[in-house]
Amino acid sequence: MNNYIQIYKNVISDEYCDELIEKFESKPKHHSDDDFGQKIYENKNQDHTSYKVINLEKCKMIDDITKLTKVYFKYIEQYKKDCDIKPNMWPTKFNFEQFRLKRYLPNDRDQFTPHVDVNNHEYARRFLVLFIYLSNNERGETAFPQMGVASPCKKGSLIMFPPLWPWLHAGLKPINTPKYMTGSYLHYRKNNE
Repeated sequence: MNNYIQIYKNVISDEYCDELIEKFESKPKHHSDDDFGQKIYENKNQDHTSYKVINLEKCKMIDDITKLTKVYFKYIEQYKKDCDIKPNMWPTKFNFEQFRLKRYLPNDRDQFTPHVDVNNHEYARRFLVLFIYLSNNERGETAFPQMGVASPCKKGSLIMFPPLWPWLHAGLKPINTPKYMTGSYLHYRKNNE
């Protein structure tokens, strides 16, 4: 199962990482609290997630969506090779979920405790996670506690893995500097799309 967790280093330049962070910080009116965690957990009082997020489409960051899409397509093909995915294992057509930028502050609160990204009908179209770290951090890794695996929070690195129940994962707290990342999910596509 661990082989479906793949990490690719230096998929975007340090300069582009810095540019995306600067864009995030320049748009405070677009920052929102995560609502995904509130949707997937029945216990609304559970302290499971805290971070800020912006939607690139809503912020009119179309050039960035185009640039990131090219990067993702390149590494999707590499992922399929590295995981020995046969043509009949992969959908012939898929979509990207809205692209987002996220920031976790080193405040001993911002984190995303262990969860899966597909556990209800609303999110059942997701079949692959794509996250690029935009900053280095001593901690803040994506951890898979049941597998004993963690992805270091390294600037320009991409982590890809299935969002389903066997891949329980957590976004750990950064400890020294803010953790920034951008990401999306691949969606199964309806036949008429």
